[in-house]
Amino acid sequence: MDYEKIRHAAKTGDKILELAVSIGLDPARHTIQELADRLLAKALAESGADAPCK
Repeated sequence: MDYEKIRHAAKTGDKILELAVSIGLDPARHTIQELADRLLAKALAESGADAPCK
């Protein structure tokens, strides 16, 4: 992997961690899937749509 790809991956990871913390998740205890689920639920709630069935 070249330097730019590694740098991009690190910056993306930092942004994901910041986003998780901003919505009340602990990055040490919660997974990316939990972050995605929480973001989807929040977006659906804001739009007034029902959550999809799992």
